[in-house]
Amino acid sequence: MRDIRGDLQDRVDMLAQQIGAENARFERVIWQLKTEHDNQLEHLRAQLRLANKLLEFTDWHHNLCATLTARIAVAEAAEASIRELQGRGGDGVGVS
Repeated sequence: MRDIRGDLQDRVDMLAQQIGAENARFERVIWQLKTEHDNQLEHLRAQLRLANKLLEFTDWHHNLCATLTARIAVAEAAEASIRELQGRGGDGVGVS
């Protein structure tokens, strides 16, 4: 029976080389996927920041409109009161 240890060692070396090459390819694919994932996450985070700014602006705008509406109502009520006083021949308050 002949000694096949040399042949087996050659096969082991060749398989180890193939496994190393596949492992390196696997690591590259994982790195690429992680990079793509990180880029997509950053894009989504940027969109989220933009949406949050839009919500802040919308809230500010709503508050501004509510404040202005309330102040306009107060001014109109004051103007109506002044006109009513003038119509009654009030105390001499004049509005131009």
